Amino acid sequence: MYSKKKIFLFSLISITGWLFASFIMHTEIKTDHKYIKVKISENAFNIVSQALQDQKTDKEIIQQMEIWFDKGWTAQTGSVTTICNNNRAAFKQIMSDNTITTICRLRI
Repeated sequence: MYSKKKIFLFSLISITGWLFASFIMHTEIKTDHKYIKVKISENAFNIVSQALQDQKTDKEIIQQMEIWFDKGWTAQTGSVTTICNNNRAAFKQIMSDNTITTICRLRI
């Protein structure tokens, strides 16, 4: 039979291993979620940027998106919603921060 000290030591080692494994799993899951959010928005960004290739100013971009939302163009509006929900930073490649805020309000 093991002494109380050995049982305590083995229990402590076991619990430490479980805690360390839990920490590693938690950090990996967070990393995976961030990666998934970026990848979810890639196709949506391609749809929006292709549709906006002729609009140069922020005002033109907003006007075009208002047309999409008014007419219910689901490919474009769904893509805007996907980007607003998952990766707003992707929009920074084609528009300013103020325009991003405006268009993400349009979708509501």
